[in-house]
Amino acid sequence: MSIVGLAQEKEWKIALHVDPNISWMKQDNKNIEQGGNKIKFGFGMMIDKMFSDNYAFGTGINVMHMGGELSYLYAGNFLKDSGITPVIARQTRTYNLQYLEVPLTFKLRTNEIGYITYWAQMGIGLGLNIKAKADFETTYVREYIGIDNPLTAEVDPLVDWYLADIKASSSEDEEIKDDINLFRTSLIVAAGIEYNLSGKTSILAGFTFNNGFSDVLNKDGVKLNESGNPEIFNGKPQTFELKGFNNFVALNVGVLF
Repeated sequence: MSIVGLAQEKEWKIALHVDPNISWMKQDNKNIEQGGNKIKFGFGMMIDKMFSDNYAFGTGINVMHMGGELSYLYAGNFLKDSGITPVIARQTRTYNLQYLEVPLTFKLRTNEIGYITYWAQMGIGLGLNIKAKADFETTYVREYIGIDNPLTAEVDPLVDWYLADIKASSSEDEEIKDDINLFRTSLIVAAGIEYNLSGKTSILAGFTFNNGFSDVLNKDGVKLNESGNPEIFNGKPQTFELKGFNNFVALNVGVLF
């Protein structure tokens, strides 16, 4: 992939970079199972406002693809031949999220040592979700048969939940924008090198740890009891607020001008 340079003034340094990453969805709730890491990709433009040869304010714009996997119970409705049936199901979601991020960082640089300049930076990232899709694997655990719908009824239902007689299902690339919060904030820690090619043009290489500290999920799940089954009280599934935090480690490669 080619990377095209931009014009700069003396006190500015500008780079275009690509950022393959390993990302995951972090959570700390016993009602959620966390899946494995995902390999994703990003790219962006870095802009450094130099205060001296060794200090800079770093910003720019990044387009980041992130992923992860979570598994949890949820309560919903299923359309059967006999009509709409309330269900409790275990759903495994493999997330495919894309964000537009503006970093605000403080950057330290060494003097050039044998064509190489070492740098480190730290700051925050302000992100906006621009794409939210997921792959689903759904296994139905319980279904409800009765007059009242326990997910919406104001009175206690009269019939218990039973083992579901519904075939497991799966789907790919489904839109989930309503289940994802619009904004994401993160801590950015990065370090790397610049290798001078000629004049003010350098090859950029480094690693970035982007640690999300705002919840990106906007959905409820069903609690588990001590036996690992859905927790149901007065005929109604007991819910909790899902929380998940996107993290990733990226390799940064680009050209600095």
